[in-house]
This record gives sequence, structure tokens and C-alpha cells, in this order.
Amino acid sequence: MATVHLKRWLGVAVVAGVVSLAGGVAYGYWRLDGNLQTVNLEHEIGPAEARPPKTPGQTLNVLVLGKDDGRSDTAMVVNINAAGDRAKVISIPRDTMVARPACGTNPPASKVMFNSAFTTGGAACAVKTVEAMSGIRIDHFIQIDFSGFARLVDAIGGVEIEIDEPIHDEKSGLSLDAGKTTLNGQQALAFVRTRYSIGDGSDLNRIKQQHKFLQALSAKLANENWLGDPVKTFELADDATKSIVTDEDLGSLAKLADLAEKLHGLKPDAITYQTLPTEPYAPDPNRVQPKEPEADQLWELVGAA
Repeated sequence: MATVHLKRWLGVAVVAGVVSLAGGVAYGYWRLDGNLQTVNLEHEIGPAEARPPKTPGQTLNVLVLGKDDGRSDTAMVVNINAAGDRAKVISIPRDTMVARPACGTNPPASKVMFNSAFTTGGAACAVKTVEAMSGIRIDHFIQIDFSGFARLVDAIGGVEIEIDEPIHDEKSGLSLDAGKTTLNGQQALAFVRTRYSIGDGSDLNRIKQQHKFLQALSAKLANENWLGDPVKTFELADDATKSIVTDEDLGSLAKLADLAEKLHGLKPDAITYQTLPTEPYAPDPNRVQPKEPEADQLWELVGAA
């Protein structure tokens, strides 16, 4: 989306570029705008005063959720500084045991897996849970459908990535030798899903894979004129806008383009990737819990940035 580098790896970067390309093409703009689905966060999770305060003119926090077969096993808090030229990406492992607040008619739960928040109450419940566990305000969310993600990778001609060790994963169907390779859409989807055939098979290893892929995707899009073909750009934007859900405050091409303008200085090498510090959860060896005080210290840095 125009000069926005953040959107390059969020998978919805095309929108702002299409806004500028569309110009007076009213039908095209209307069609893309109509593709967007939105959620009213205030209606879903309560009034603004019941949430952590906003920090006008300071940082911007966007929760990015990957929807896969009705679940959200990928959650990243993207913290962008006030100048819009640096960002932190903080992944929350899906298996992290957290306290989930009440969501809709669902009562609060003292200890549940983080990804169950999405299953319980969709993106709004995930936002509310992140705010409760971190104490920071989530300004916007972007939910990306994984099937749409695969189509977008194909539309940009695949993504070249360095594979550190051979991957032969029966569960995801991915089979790759070590070395450089270009992933197509289905391979990219399998790559960001893979966990059992790498390292210790934990979700933390899958997160490392996701960060590696996002870095490669960001580098590719930063170095190519991927908005040079208006027809291809429109097709890419049409697919992208059908694959995302946002909060109402972000849910239009005009608002996405406005966010793009604010982030014009964000380059791939100015994005750092982190994972929420965790430790084993004693009652269940297959789960983890936030490690303190490191987890709280990380959220404090995000809120103060």
C-alpha cells in the first residue's frame, strides 16, 4: 500500500497503493471498499473507559491475527513508534496459559490457552484478552485468513527463503531441502504452520519460522516494483481485501491509506521480532505461561515506547 512497509508483511499492503492507482475509478474503489469486513470493538468489548487508555501522538499497537480453519493460532502485537519508522513484532504463543476476561455472554476464565479467546469470542475477545494480560491499548486489529495469505504469496510470485535444515513434515505436507528455495503459496502456508519436524516441535519453533518468513516477505516487497502493473495490483488488492477483517476504525480503504501515510518511513530492517517470554506451565508440560518479571517488563517497554 503505497509506501507502507508495515503492510508489506501484514499481507494487506496493497490497499493504499490501489487507492492511489484507482484515482477516479469509482467502481473499483467501491468494490474494494465493499470487500472489507469490520468489527465494532466498542460494542463487542465495552466502552473506551473500561479499556487501557490510548496514547495519542505516541505509539500505535495493532494486533495481527492469522485465522486458520476457524481458529487463530497466530497472534502478533505490532508496536509502531510515534514517527512511524520503527516497529516491534511481539508474538504470543498459542499455548500460553492466560486469564481470559468475560467476552459477550461467556464468563471469564482464570486459566485457558491464549488462542481459545478467539474461539470463544472472535477477534474482539482476542483483543480484550491481550489488553487484560498486557495492560496496553490495542488501537486496531487485522485478522488475515490463511487461505487468502497463500493466494497473495502466489500473486507476488512466491517468496525466496533460506532453509536452515531439511524439513519433511507429514502433518503440514511440507518437504524442503536445506538451502535457498522459493516458496509458493501452499508451501508458504505449510512453512508458517510447521512445528513438529523442526527443533523440539514446540509452538515457539513455529513462531521462529513465521518471523523468518515475514522477514523474507518484507525484503522481497521492499526490493520489487510490485505496484507497477495496475491490473495485477487491483487483482491483488481485491484478493487481499476479501481475506481480512479489521476493527471499524480501520475498516475502509481511506482509513487504511491514512495509516499507510503515517508509516511511510518504516523499512524492513527497522522491524524487530520478539516472542513473549514464557516458561513451562507446571500442571501441563504441553503448555507454557508468561515468564515473570520478563513478560511484564516487555509490555512496559511497549507501553512506554
